[in-house]
Amino acid sequence: MVTVSIGFLSIFLALGIIALLIIGLPLAFATGSIATVATLFLFGPDAMQLEVMRVFDMMNNYVLVAVPLFIFMANMMERAGVAEQLYSAVHIWSGRMPGGLAIGTIVACCLMAAMVGIVGAEVVTLGLIAVPTMLKRGYHKNIALGSVCAGGGLSTLIPPSVVFIVYAMAAGVSVGELFIAGIGPGLLLAALYIAYIVIRTGINPSLAPPAPEEEQNLSIREKARYLKGLILPMLIAFGVLGSIYAGVATPTEAAGVGCLGATVACLINGNLNVAAVKTVLFGTLKVSAMCYWLMFGAQCIIGIYNMAGGAEFVRSIFAALPLGPYGIIVVMQLILIFLGCFIDFIGILLLTMPLFVPIIVELGFDPIWFGVLFCMNMQVSYISPPFGPSAFYLKGVLPPDSDVTVTDIFRSTVPYMFLILIALLIIMFVPEVALFLPRMIRS
Repeated sequence: MVTVSIGFLSIFLALGIIALLIIGLPLAFATGSIATVATLFLFGPDAMQLEVMRVFDMMNNYVLVAVPLFIFMANMMERAGVAEQLYSAVHIWSGRMPGGLAIGTIVACCLMAAMVGIVGAEVVTLGLIAVPTMLKRGYHKNIALGSVCAGGGLSTLIPPSVVFIVYAMAAGVSVGELFIAGIGPGLLLAALYIAYIVIRTGINPSLAPPAPEEEQNLSIREKARYLKGLILPMLIAFGVLGSIYAGVATPTEAAGVGCLGATVACLINGNLNVAAVKTVLFGTLKVSAMCYWLMFGAQCIIGIYNMAGGAEFVRSIFAALPLGPYGIIVVMQLILIFLGCFIDFIGILLLTMPLFVPIIVELGFDPIWFGVLFCMNMQVSYISPPFGPSAFYLKGVLPPDSDVTVTDIFRSTVPYMFLILIALLIIMFVPEVALFLPRMIRS
């Protein structure tokens, strides 16, 4: 066994991961490789058994079964064509409002979030449907791109969020309570987005021309026909969330309900065939494997760091900061936002939460509340350069002749980043926005 200072080990692990990422090694293998080298150097070959046991214990966590199930549900929903029906219904009813299509997109994002729980699936689906429609109607590209890119991020907060599932596993808290806690902040953020669109397009109507006369003049009966497009999405969302809140199913079992509902929706819409099932299964396998490899690597590096006294080292650093409890919360969030510029949410969550959550509890804060803050920070990471996965998801599905660059997409998300920061401040200083429903359920 070799003795090194925990400060030196912290620098070595951080610089080692950065170096491997720079040369192109995926995060999962960068963290796993550095963890293996550090374990062998510090504790010898016998200690590798401890790393294996950490990974094995994590994979025995029943909550993790929900991850591939929700990924399957999101992929099947995309194939089912439900999003097109949903968007058409919302679009018809919001057409008269300033920026009606963009507002309809935010509403559609909320409803989609209640079904799929995955940002990428939502951004890709609405990027295919909503952005071309808005650009065709003369919407300014900042309004069209920003509403889809930022609205898609609501999947991190509105249940059933996959981010909440992984956070619950890392923090040791209830997935159901996290789901309930995300409802208020998710709706608050959606309301801020809609208010911004209304104000901006009200000041400058040329950014979002009104709907054509033939759509505005539809009778209530004709508009009501479009509401049929909401039936399947609402049934699926009710099946997933209703089964959880009614106490009938755990979040993992509810994910199975969602998979069944998405498959039935695909069948009803006539899109269920062998090719569709094959595509959905391979897509689920690919994303799930990526998630689990990230978890393996993170578990290994956090394991060796804690064995070397890393948790106490981090705790002592935060305790020495002359900032007070809320100052420490702000510093943690700045770290999360910075990491979000370069690493995906699973890597950030599994690398930081085992260190941050014990400090949060020690300071007297509710880890459920901090989970909501974490998800809101991840919303910033989804739309902030240079990593900003939502921007690249959206760019990847836009037609080559759309004349939209990644820079255009990032520019369109800047106002929404400020709105997320406003919502963050509200949740920080008025925790009841997030905690009212969970406390009501507990009592």
